[in-house]
Amino acid sequence: MDSEYIFLSSTPMPYLTDCDIKHFGAFEYHCSRCCDHFVLIFMLNNHLKFTEDSRLTTLSAGEWYIQKKSLWQSAPLPSPHAEYYWLHFQAEYSDQPLNRIRLPIRGSFQPSLFLPMLRELHHAFSRSPQNPFEVQSGFYRLLNLLYAHEAVYSPLVSSVMSFLNEHYSEHITAQTLTARFHYSTEYINKRMKAELGITAHACLANIRLQRAARLLSYSEKPVQELARECGYSDVSLFYKAFHKAYGLSPSRYRKEHQVPFGLPQDNHS
Repeated sequence: MDSEYIFLSSTPMPYLTDCDIKHFGAFEYHCSRCCDHFVLIFMLNNHLKFTEDSRLTTLSAGEWYIQKKSLWQSAPLPSPHAEYYWLHFQAEYSDQPLNRIRLPIRGSFQPSLFLPMLRELHHAFSRSPQNPFEVQSGFYRLLNLLYAHEAVYSPLVSSVMSFLNEHYSEHITAQTLTARFHYSTEYINKRMKAELGITAHACLANIRLQRAARLLSYSEKPVQELARECGYSDVSLFYKAFHKAYGLSPSRYRKEHQVPFGLPQDNHS
């Protein structure tokens, strides 16, 4: 069975708002509620039972889980002596294929790796006065370990994305990727669609257009030169693709988003 994923915006990054450790009694139930935040759970002992929009979930010791925000949670059964860390965090969903955070909602964790970080984060959050930089950096270290531990993207998709990011200015075709990675175009696109939501060609187009938008904002290069640098040999195709993606012509985008260059002149110098 394939894992279920959530796709979160990377700007702004997820932000920890609360955390603690929970100990259930012998006949205690998970609470009934509709959260306006995500809840990351690390199970320590026994089992936790709850529903999200009527779908029953059971977590066991050594498992982690992300409860999605805005879903009704309840419990038809008690969770005797369940024990777990819970972390509330704010984040926004994202439908952008690039520059988003892809996380499975469930997995297993190694206590020897995660428990020291959870204890440290809980201690930092409980300290008064609280150091918000210590708290958020601890939260990001935990998410980074979780992200790396889960190998969110397969080796093939990671390699294709790295290749496209490094060689976007070059002439790249389906045959280029087939020769480079020794898989058929169909298989590469199947994996890209499954993990990223877009084909390799669409991923390349997104990388090129994002790079072009950045150059329009942070450089004074002519549009024609900029288009060639981003892999477009036909400037008219670049104009059409850019307008479709951003709703503005490259020139208009530059006028609205360019970062000022240089310093104002001192009239008295």
